[in-house]
Amino acid sequence: APAEVVRAFHQDDAKTAFASLAPPGTPVTFQIPMQGMSNGAVLKFTMWLGCCIPVQWTAEHSEVGPNGFVDTMTEGPVASWAHTHRFVAEGPDRTAVEDSIVYEYGGGLRGLAARLMFNTAALRMLFLWRGFATKRALERSGMDGKTEPLLRGGT
Repeated sequence: APAEVVRAFHQDDAKTAFASLAPPGTPVTFQIPMQGMSNGAVLKFTMWLGCCIPVQWTAEHSEVGPNGFVDTMTEGPVASWAHTHRFVAEGPDRTAVEDSIVYEYGGGLRGLAARLMFNTAALRMLFLWRGFATKRALERSGMDGKTEPLLRGGT
C-alpha cells in the first residue's frame, strides 16, 4: 500500500488500528483510548494474554510524522520500552513497516515475568502477526492499493 495509506492506518484512528493488530487470544481493553495520534498522546490499555491474564500498559507517543512514530512505555510490565515504527516507501504502492524496540526487562519476579511474556521468539511472532493483520486490515478497508505491505520486525 502507499506510504500515506499505511501512515493513516496507524495514526488517524490509533485505537482501532491498535486493537486490530492484537494477536488472537489477546484482546485489548482501553482505559485511556487514543483516536488520532499526536506528539504527547497517551494510550493506556490492558492486554489480556490468553484472554485471562491482564497486562497493563501506558505508552506516550513522540516523533509522530509522515514517516512513523515512537511509543515509549511510561507504565507497564518491563523496566523500559521504546518502540520506533518507521514507514518506508518501496514504490508508489508498496511500503515497509520497520519496527525497532529498545527495552530492558528489569529484575526480580517482574523481570522474570517480562522475560517470559516478551522474549525474542514471542516478539518475532508478534511482528509476523502484525504484518499479516496490517495487510488484512488494509485489504478489508479497500485502501491497500492492491499490493502487499511489508513488515520488517526487529528487537
